[in-house]
Amino acid sequence: MKFMNQAVCDLRGYNSPTTAGQIKSITNAALVILPKDADEQTRAAFAKIKMRNVASTVYCDTQTEIHQCNGDTILQNGNVPDGESMYVINGKARIMPLSEEKHVSLIINGDVLYDEGNAHVQLLTVNGKARPVDFRHSEILPDEAILTAERFVGEGDHAYCAESIAVVQAVPPEAHGKLHADVILAHLSVQKSQIVPDADTIWYAEDLDNVIFRKNSSKFTLTRSLLQDLPGKLVVANVASLYIDKAVDAALLREKVLMLLRVGKVHAPKAARDTVQMLCCQVGSVGR
Repeated sequence: MKFMNQAVCDLRGYNSPTTAGQIKSITNAALVILPKDADEQTRAAFAKIKMRNVASTVYCDTQTEIHQCNGDTILQNGNVPDGESMYVINGKARIMPLSEEKHVSLIINGDVLYDEGNAHVQLLTVNGKARPVDFRHSEILPDEAILTAERFVGEGDHAYCAESIAVVQAVPPEAHGKLHADVILAHLSVQKSQIVPDADTIWYAEDLDNVIFRKNSSKFTLTRSLLQDLPGKLVVANVASLYIDKAVDAALLREKVLMLLRVGKVHAPKAARDTVQMLCCQVGSVGR
C-alpha cells in the first residue's frame, strides 16, 4: 500500500502491526498523523514506512478532530469545537482567546498571531512566523488602519493589533502603547516616543497625513496624471503586476509613492528603477 500527494495523511485507523505493516511508502504529504496510543510493535511498523517529501509527522488521539484550512483563518470560540482538535492551516492565522474546554493543536504553514494567554493552544509546527499577542487587552483593527496621536496619549494601556498594515501618524514624545501588524508605516516622531511597534517590516516617513491605498488587483498602472492628482501619498499592495508609465520620473515617485508592498513584478522605466527599488517591500522583481 502506498500513499501519494495527500495534504493530510491520517493513519490513525492503521493502529496494529499488521495494518501498519501493509503501508510501504508515503510520498508528498504536508502532514502524517499517527495514532498516539499505538503500542511498541505498531510504532516499529510505522518506523519502517519509507517517507519522501513529508513536511511533518505527529501522534494524535483517535478522538481528536482534524481540520484543514486554506487562506486567512481566524479561530475563536464560535468556530472551534470543545475538546481536543487539530488545525492544519495553510496561510495566515489568528488565534483569538479560547475558553478552557477547547484544546487546540496547530500546524501552521504561514504566519500566526495567537493569544499569549491561551495555555491550552499548542503550536506543533510553524513554517513561518509566530507572534504572541495579548488579545484580551488589545483593540483589533481592520486592514489599513490609520492611527492618530490621540490613540496613544492619556492614561491607561494603549494596545492595538492590525490585520495587515498599520499607519501611525505624528505623535508627541509622551505617546505610549503597543502596536502589532504585518507592516507598520510610522512617522519619524514614533522613534522618539514610548510606542513599541511589533511588525515584520517597519518603515518610517515624514509625511503620513493622507495615506491612500490601492490593493488587491491583478494589474495596476501608475501614470503621471494619476500621481499628480493624488491628494496624498500612495501605498500599492497585493498587486500581481504593477506598470509604471515611462512619463513617470523618479522625482514624482518619491513625492507621491510611499511603498510598493507585496507586488509580484514591477515594470518600470530604466531611469526610475533605482527609486522603485527603494520603495519596494516584499516585491518579486523589478524590470522593464
